[in-house]
Amino acid sequence: MKKSLSLTSLLMAFALCGCTTPANTSSAPATSVKEEDPLKVQVIVMSGQSNMEGSTYYDNGQGWLRNACAELVEEGHDPIDADLFFDGMPDVQCSYRGYYPYGGGDPAANAHASNTADKMAGKFLNLKVGMGQKDVAMGPEIGLGNVLHTNEIGTEEKPVYLIKSAFSGSSFKKQGNSKKHWKIASDNDGEEGELWTETKQFVKNNLALIEEAGFHPEIKAWLWHQGESDTDNNAQASEEQYGTFMRHLLAEFREEFAEYAPEEDGDNIAFVDCTIYDGTRLTYSGVDTLNATKKAISEDSDNNYLINASCKDSEGLGLEIGGQQNIGGCYDTYHYVTKDLFRLGEAYGNILVENEIIE
Repeated sequence: MKKSLSLTSLLMAFALCGCTTPANTSSAPATSVKEEDPLKVQVIVMSGQSNMEGSTYYDNGQGWLRNACAELVEEGHDPIDADLFFDGMPDVQCSYRGYYPYGGGDPAANAHASNTADKMAGKFLNLKVGMGQKDVAMGPEIGLGNVLHTNEIGTEEKPVYLIKSAFSGSSFKKQGNSKKHWKIASDNDGEEGELWTETKQFVKNNLALIEEAGFHPEIKAWLWHQGESDTDNNAQASEEQYGTFMRHLLAEFREEFAEYAPEEDGDNIAFVDCTIYDGTRLTYSGVDTLNATKKAISEDSDNNYLINASCKDSEGLGLEIGGQQNIGGCYDTYHYVTKDLFRLGEAYGNILVENEIIE
């Protein structure tokens, strides 16, 4: 079944891998995307919480990423050019913005963004390390970029564009009086969550930048990694609430960006999710119920996919976090070790390639 990426399918996928001026353009006109249009470029949107934003060291003076790549090659991965991740990939462009929503003052002012002058406007840069929660961190975009690069999906003249809008600790739950959550208006007494509002605007601003560069952007996929903050001791409530909220958010994303979707049909935007951590280094209450809900959502549509990252399922990828030991490139306990964050990014990329979502 093509719905999820397991350890077996990832090993098979290793054979495929070797390893402007910003503007706020909320009123930018839509561009019709035609299948035969030579200027059409592929766009991937990335959202969620801290493991999508990127809370893992790539170096920190200990060579975490280079060592991880060498270890993967020793385990049978095709050669990986780690220099590429430090020099930058001109064939994969990334614009990013993220922050921790629940701090004091205006948390958005502390956003880590590619456009430091106007963080909401967006700015595309050659994909490289340092596009995570802060300059010393990376997210799954590095492993994803490796898959895109080695499969020659983009070129320097016509790159693949990544738009990343992810927020550490974010959830569908309201945190006190904060509006910083992912709920859409119909799930929140008519008041839309600010994380969704900001993400919509950020994506639109970046689509406009692509158009200003002379291309017609086509959103091929929305990659999601979130849920840890929505686990609940009440497993039934967690299942019902998360399933409802996530389905409604996905439907609204596809409707909002339908004009940029393949054949201008939002249902043609692939949705790729990932199970949250279920190992022994850290325990989330309700993790099994939440992951079961994610699996159910992946089965709603042939265009929904799920990465099985499980540590306790023999078919899972076994992606590990630092846990209480605070090891392996994590700068705190909740986030993937460097090697497995890279593997996570490749898992997203392999789903896109294997299912011909990007080409």
